[in-house]
Amino acid sequence: MNESLITVLPENIAKKLGQALAHIPGGETAKIEKPKGEGAFNHILLITTDEERYVFRARRESSSEEIEAYMRYMYEATSFLEAGGIFKLRNIAEEIDFIKSALAVGLPVPKLIHADTDWMLIEYIEGRTFHEFVKAGEVEILPKILRELNLAHTKGIIYGDRWGDNEIIDSQGNVRMIDFDIEWSYEGVNDGIVEALEMAVPIFHSLRLTSTRNDLLNIVQNDALPLLKSWGYKIDMIGKFIQGFCNFYLDPNKPSNIWSLPPELYVSMTEPANRLIAIFSEAE
Repeated sequence: MNESLITVLPENIAKKLGQALAHIPGGETAKIEKPKGEGAFNHILLITTDEERYVFRARRESSSEEIEAYMRYMYEATSFLEAGGIFKLRNIAEEIDFIKSALAVGLPVPKLIHADTDWMLIEYIEGRTFHEFVKAGEVEILPKILRELNLAHTKGIIYGDRWGDNEIIDSQGNVRMIDFDIEWSYEGVNDGIVEALEMAVPIFHSLRLTSTRNDLLNIVQNDALPLLKSWGYKIDMIGKFIQGFCNFYLDPNKPSNIWSLPPELYVSMTEPANRLIAIFSEAE
C-alpha cells in the first residue's frame, strides 16, 4: 500500500479507504494510486491487487458552492433552466442508486463491488476516454457515443454531464459510461429538453476538444444529424443548447476561473462554432 499517499488523505477519507480495502481479496497489500485527474467533486483512488483493479470514490469535503454557481451560470446561458430543466449534485448514496438502476436495465456502467452510504468501490475500466479520441482527431467516434446515449434514453435513463472524460471506450470498442455525480431532470412535462441537452453536450465538447474541426463538422452533418432525426430528437432544441454553450464558452468577458477555455480558443473556435450552429438551424 502507498503509505505516503494514505498519510496525505483527509482522515475520514483514509478511514473509508481502509473500509473499502477490507472488502477486497488482497486489499491489505494493494497498490493505491491517484489518477491523472480526480475532478472537482470527488476523491478518486485506483486500487490494484495481484488479481484485479478497482476504483474508490468518495465526495470531497470542500464546499461545492463555487462549482454549482458556475454550472448555474452555464445552464442559464443555454436556456436549459428557463425551459424547465433542473440540475443537482448527487450525494454518493444517490449516485449508487443511479448506478443500480442503470445496471438493472443493462446499461454500460461500472459494476458495483461494494458500496456504503458515503463511498463506493467500483470496477476499473481499461480504455481511452472520448476526450482522448477527439483530441487525437478520431472524431468518427462521436456517433458511437450518441448511439449509447440514445439507448439509455429509450430505457428512461439520463446520465448527465457527458463532456468527454466520462465516457470510456474499452479494448473491445464498447462505450462504458462513468461518473454520475451531476443529475439532470425537469419540472413539469419533459418536452425532450433533458435528452436534447445530453446530445448537445458531447457534440459541443467534441468541437471544443478537437483540432480537426472540419472533419468533426462533416461527421455531425453527415452522420450525427441524420441519426438524431431518425431517433426523433428535437433538432431545434439541440441546436439551441449548442448555441448556448458556444455563447457561454466563447464569451471573452465572462469571469475567468479554472474551468475557462484557454484564450487562444476564443479566436480559433468562433468560425467552426458558427458553422456548427448553422448545421442545426438549417436542419429545422
